[in-house]
Amino acid sequence: TTNSAQSATANPGDTAAASIGEAVAALPGVAAGASRPFPPGESLRVAQREAVWAASHAAESGRPLVHYGEDTTGRWLPDDPATLAALVDHVLGAALAYDEAHDSRLLMSVRTWMERNRQSEEAAAALHIHPNTLAYRLRRFAALTGRDLSSTAAFAEVWLAIRAARQLGLLTP
Repeated sequence: TTNSAQSATANPGDTAAASIGEAVAALPGVAAGASRPFPPGESLRVAQREAVWAASHAAESGRPLVHYGEDTTGRWLPDDPATLAALVDHVLGAALAYDEAHDSRLLMSVRTWMERNRQSEEAAAALHIHPNTLAYRLRRFAALTGRDLSSTAAFAEVWLAIRAARQLGLLTP
């Protein structure tokens, strides 16, 4: 009996997380993110960034609650916002500037295509565009950024830069 009582109180955070997960799951269309636990006195900025990143991943994956660290993509990104911004500018800057200047959706198209595992028909349908339009946008993105998305290295670099842009709030979930 003592062991079961101890195990029930050993991790109150686990119980709280489960309760939060159940509460969020009961709200249709709501996505939430949770940061890692942090000791008192530590900056809330890191926890906030982690929670925002996890919430965007929850929205993207259709899950009601995601805890930071469940998807290890975020671990490949720096914690410092200035470093994240430099990464985004270096990799995606030309495409972001093009989208801004031409009111276009190159980056959204690339992101959707990547999120749909490079399935052009599926991505085009999600974007409500013709597959040829998507193909044009992918070529235009490659020309602007100098990154050939058929290259695994370029694909990974662009994927991480898109995640960084989302973490900075530059892209919607």
